[in-house]
Amino acid sequence: MNRFLYAATLFVMTVFSFSAHAVYTEIGAQYGHKTQTYDSNNYNETESITGSLSLYFWERIALELSYTDAQAVVVSKAFAGDPKRTTIQKSQILGADLILILAEKKALFQPYIKGGMAQISRKQTIKIENQDSYSNDPETAVAPSYGVGLKIALTEQFGLKFSYDAWETPISGDSKTNDSAIRAGLTWVL
Repeated sequence: MNRFLYAATLFVMTVFSFSAHAVYTEIGAQYGHKTQTYDSNNYNETESITGSLSLYFWERIALELSYTDAQAVVVSKAFAGDPKRTTIQKSQILGADLILILAEKKALFQPYIKGGMAQISRKQTIKIENQDSYSNDPETAVAPSYGVGLKIALTEQFGLKFSYDAWETPISGDSKTNDSAIRAGLTWVL
């Protein structure tokens, strides 16, 4: 994690030295929630909260540093006589992405694309009805990240932000999976 933060800080300092006059800052908060239900004994629910700090350069290019805290709960029970199994996965994602804004700063609709790297830490706890629960060791990985989004400028300082973000996460050895999130939130230009 220290190498990740060091690289992001070094990048920010380098860009500041080239264009200190064109920099402005934006902070944001986004929320995501998803529920899927088969029946009262089989359902899953995912919730995430993201905070971000974006440093804009030349009005259309930004470095976004973000932190996401997410939790997924999966409850399953195959037959009436089976014990209910609850799996809780907690994830923390520390991201650094370059953003390319595809519209002027004063435009009402400001679509963007982004790409970068994320450090993902995960932990899973499994509870089986009438038995002890157990947890696996936390797993940490660095993964490429990418996404698309839309910012709607309500005023020069405040806006709404909608995004689709994805991470190519290693799950074991050479195997990888694409994790993703759909988010909505607010932004404030400082």
